[in-house]
Amino acid sequence: MGYIHVKNKKGTANNNPPNGYSSWLDFWEKKKGKKATICEARYCNGTPDVGGHVIKAGQGGKEYILPICYSHNNKSENEEYEAWESDLVPVT
Repeated sequence: MGYIHVKNKKGTANNNPPNGYSSWLDFWEKKKGKKATICEARYCNGTPDVGGHVIKAGQGGKEYILPICYSHNNKSENEEYEAWESDLVPVT
Protein backbone atom coordinates (compact mmCIF):
# COMPACT_ATOMS: atom_id res chain seq x y z
CA MET A 1 0.00 0.00 0.00
CA GLY A 2 1.19 3.47 -0.78
CA TYR A 3 -0.14 6.97 -0.95
CA ILE A 4 -3.72 7.57 -2.00
CA HIS A 5 -5.77 10.70 -2.58
CA VAL A 6 -8.27 11.58 0.12
CA LYS A 7 -10.81 14.36 0.63
CA ASN A 8 -12.49 15.66 3.76
CA LYS A 9 -15.98 14.34 4.32
CA LYS A 10 -18.46 17.15 4.78
CA GLY A 11 -21.09 17.30 7.49
CA THR A 12 -19.16 15.40 10.16
CA ALA A 13 -18.45 18.22 12.65
CA ASN A 14 -21.14 17.05 15.06
CA ASN A 15 -20.41 13.32 14.78
CA ASN A 16 -19.31 11.98 18.15
CA PRO A 17 -16.80 9.16 18.50
CA PRO A 18 -18.04 5.76 19.73
CA ASN A 19 -18.39 5.17 23.48
CA GLY A 20 -15.05 4.66 25.18
CA TYR A 21 -13.19 7.20 23.05
CA SER A 22 -12.62 10.79 24.17
CA SER A 23 -12.17 12.11 20.62
CA TRP A 24 -11.76 10.93 17.04
CA LEU A 25 -8.00 11.36 17.47
CA ASP A 26 -8.18 9.09 20.54
CA PHE A 27 -10.20 6.62 18.43
CA TRP A 28 -7.46 6.56 15.76
CA GLU A 29 -4.64 6.18 18.31
CA LYS A 30 -6.34 3.29 20.12
CA LYS A 31 -7.26 1.50 16.87
CA LYS A 32 -3.71 1.90 15.46
CA GLY A 33 -2.02 1.22 18.81
CA LYS A 34 0.25 4.25 18.48
CA LYS A 35 0.36 7.95 19.23
CA ALA A 36 -0.34 10.44 16.44
CA THR A 37 2.79 12.58 16.24
CA ILE A 38 2.43 14.43 12.92
CA CYS A 39 -0.28 15.42 10.46
CA GLU A 40 -0.76 12.40 8.20
CA ALA A 41 -1.25 14.47 5.04
CA ARG A 42 1.76 13.95 2.78
CA TYR A 43 4.39 16.73 2.94
CA CYS A 44 2.83 18.29 6.05
CA ASN A 45 4.80 18.55 9.27
CA GLY A 46 1.93 20.04 11.25
CA THR A 47 0.60 18.90 14.59
CA PRO A 48 -2.14 16.23 14.43
CA ASP A 49 -4.80 18.45 15.99
CA VAL A 50 -7.84 16.33 15.17
CA GLY A 51 -8.98 12.98 13.89
CA GLY A 52 -10.34 14.17 10.57
CA HIS A 53 -13.13 12.40 8.68
CA VAL A 54 -11.95 11.60 5.16
CA ILE A 55 -13.03 9.54 2.18
CA LYS A 56 -10.92 8.08 -0.60
CA ALA A 57 -11.07 10.41 -3.59
CA GLY A 58 -13.07 8.94 -6.44
CA GLN A 59 -14.57 6.22 -4.25
CA GLY A 60 -16.75 8.14 -1.80
CA GLY A 61 -18.93 6.36 0.67
CA LYS A 62 -16.68 4.69 3.22
CA GLU A 63 -15.52 7.08 5.92
CA TYR A 64 -12.12 6.97 7.61
CA ILE A 65 -10.35 8.79 10.43
CA LEU A 66 -6.93 10.34 9.78
CA PRO A 67 -4.85 12.46 12.20
CA ILE A 68 -4.54 15.85 10.52
CA CYS A 69 -3.70 19.44 11.38
CA TYR A 70 -6.31 22.20 11.51
CA SER A 71 -5.14 23.47 8.11
CA HIS A 72 -5.87 20.15 6.39
CA ASN A 73 -9.07 19.65 8.39
CA ASN A 74 -10.35 23.00 7.08
CA LYS A 75 -9.86 22.14 3.40
CA SER A 76 -13.08 22.00 1.41
CA GLU A 77 -14.58 18.63 0.50
CA ASN A 78 -13.40 19.22 -3.08
CA GLU A 79 -9.70 19.60 -2.23
CA GLU A 80 -7.71 16.38 -2.45
CA TYR A 81 -4.49 15.61 -0.63
CA GLU A 82 -2.35 12.52 -0.26
CA ALA A 83 -2.03 10.20 2.74
CA TRP A 84 -0.74 6.71 3.42
CA GLU A 85 -3.57 4.27 2.85
CA SER A 86 -2.32 2.23 5.82
CA ASP A 87 -2.94 5.23 8.12
CA LEU A 88 -6.69 5.29 7.42
CA VAL A 89 -8.86 3.84 10.19
CA PRO A 90 -12.45 2.99 9.14
CA VAL A 91 -15.25 4.57 11.12
CA THR A 92 -17.26 1.69 12.56
